[in-house]
Amino acid sequence: MRVNLIIAECHYKQIQTELFPEENRNEHFGFGLAGVNFYQDRCNLLLRKFISADQSCLATQTCASVKPKPDFVKYLWLLAKKSNSCFVDFHTHPFSSLNVRFSGIDDASEARSFPQVCNLLGPGPHASVVLGKNSLDARWYNYKTKETEPVEQVKIISEKPITIIPTSSNLMAKNAKL
Repeated sequence: MRVNLIIAECHYKQIQTELFPEENRNEHFGFGLAGVNFYQDRCNLLLRKFISADQSCLATQTCASVKPKPDFVKYLWLLAKKSNSCFVDFHTHPFSSLNVRFSGIDDASEARSFPQVCNLLGPGPHASVVLGKNSLDARWYNYKTKETEPVEQVKIISEKPITIIPTSSNLMAKNAKL
């Protein structure tokens, strides 16, 4: 299945502003609630709401890592369940500009969290986005295979729509051409 993430321009600006505050080089974190639309072999996740984690919601925050408090995560899972939404987490790698990628820490964290999200909210798809200063990477959890797969594209809906190809999706496309 191919998965796209669709974000309204107002939400994308909110994500950029709240996750890259001026003069703060720490990683930042937030969650999105998304509606889902399945068609043929594709799926669109439409971001309906974005909630950033402020200091009161974080267990740790440094320039190399960020970890939300478990109670905050449970609260957001409850919001997703009540609204019948898919779950999208967002965090930054402020030290990265182009070709941002998920880290080994991200991989380990998602190996634990994605199955929990699916057990609570259903198979999704649920997704994760990491943002660098000038790039992003995005992936979704395939409940059937228990693997993450690249999000094909992120579309910013505005007067002049923008399509962003996530780093890992771009790499997959390049490897397929070899």
